[in-house]
Amino acid sequence: MLIISKLMKIKSTLFILTLLAFNTLAQQSTEQWRPAIHFSPKKNWTNDPNGLIYINGNYHLFFQHNPQGNEWGNMSWGHAKSKDLLHWEELPLAIPHGKEYIFSGCVVYDKDHVSVLGDPSKPLLIAIYTADYPNTLQEQHLAFSNDEGLTWTKYAQNPVLSINLKDFRDPNIIYHGPSKQFVMTVVKPWEYTAQFYGSKDLIHWSLLSEFGPQGDVDMIWECPSLLELPVENSKEKKWVLALSSQGPYKKAVGMQYFVGNFDGKTFTNDAPKEQVNYVDYGRDFYAAIPFYNTANTETFWLGWMLSWSYAKEQPTFPWKGQMSLARTLSLVRTSQGLKLKQVLKPDLTKMKPSFEAKNLVLKGSKTLSGMKFLQSKTYVIELKVDAANAKQWGIELGDEAKQNPELTRIGFDEKSQDWFIDRRLSGEIPAPGFDVIQSAPFVAGEDKVMQLVVDRSTIELLAQDGLVAISSLRFPKKKETVRLVSLGGELRIKELRIWEVK
Repeated sequence: MLIISKLMKIKSTLFILTLLAFNTLAQQSTEQWRPAIHFSPKKNWTNDPNGLIYINGNYHLFFQHNPQGNEWGNMSWGHAKSKDLLHWEELPLAIPHGKEYIFSGCVVYDKDHVSVLGDPSKPLLIAIYTADYPNTLQEQHLAFSNDEGLTWTKYAQNPVLSINLKDFRDPNIIYHGPSKQFVMTVVKPWEYTAQFYGSKDLIHWSLLSEFGPQGDVDMIWECPSLLELPVENSKEKKWVLALSSQGPYKKAVGMQYFVGNFDGKTFTNDAPKEQVNYVDYGRDFYAAIPFYNTANTETFWLGWMLSWSYAKEQPTFPWKGQMSLARTLSLVRTSQGLKLKQVLKPDLTKMKPSFEAKNLVLKGSKTLSGMKFLQSKTYVIELKVDAANAKQWGIELGDEAKQNPELTRIGFDEKSQDWFIDRRLSGEIPAPGFDVIQSAPFVAGEDKVMQLVVDRSTIELLAQDGLVAISSLRFPKKKETVRLVSLGGELRIKELRIWEVK
């Protein structure tokens, strides 16, 4: 009986292994949807970017990662680096989970070794992240590295911060010069509250103040960051508190921001507490945090380019999830007050264009031909409009079929005064609610300019010199053309420029 039992166990194990192998083979690779200049892991799941930092000529991206599967779970920190923020080299797993999941957090360059950790003769990175004990407790833990984040040692006396809450997460740290301290921003998600803590040594933290609830409180708050940004065309700087929360669409995640002041202890919102400012009007931009230790105090960030509404249904294999491009941040005074401005980093429009034309008049549609690189589906288009009596104008990506066309429409609606990305017919629709029009209001008094980054399954629209952002996924199945479109009237184009991006 013992031999028979062992044989049955062996057969059962072989059957399970065969079934797993069959399921893997049954999932077809979808490399045609893998972005060329947006980071995605070679395989398996990713969500929030973590620990963004610049050191010794490399941008480092740590990220929420399941090293064992293409779905959320086993949360650990993955790791990649880049020289240019466009082309990424994935590195070995950085911080693996133990009994605790390694949730989101940040990395600080401890240049003066104030933590007294690690080898004092080598550069020291400090990671502070949320240790998640599922459904029980979240607290902030520390790990340190002397080899630019390739290997990490978890601090023996963790946690460095705990308030005995089940949900208490996503620390992000700056160094605040005037108060000569490190300042951590961390959230209590279900209380719609950001807390600020101060520390001299990155290990011992004292509560400074709390902010909230204000702005959008219809969904939990996550992934906060405190940023000091320049106000363009002035010598002024203002503080911005950015948060991941509900976005402009009900029951769908996004990001919001508050503009105000921070005195080393308290953040004060300049606007009425009910006012809401959204970072991005697409459905696929979340959990953005800034890079630490950047040159010339420049502030830039990148986010997770996916939505929790349909993340598990993203139809890609062997990976799931990708990051946005990096965006440099500033504030601009507009007719609607101070607005966040986001500009591509690197600014791809500073390169010599592959194609350019000026002073065009369009009525109807015109296919852009003679540019084979458009078929690679990785390029940038900039369109500056002089005047329009059209009802709608913009760019169409898709086939030319008269029946059941595949079509992604990006542009401006003159009647509603909205920028939009319409992906209702964009190809594969992975989940209910994906086939929608995403729209953002025009900022009155500013030019009608749109920059469109197309990178296979990702689209990022930055309009009005970066005052408007719409980030969206799509999953095209067919060969496509690129068309300029003017519906219901004439469009005068001041300038059209197109860049091939490799």
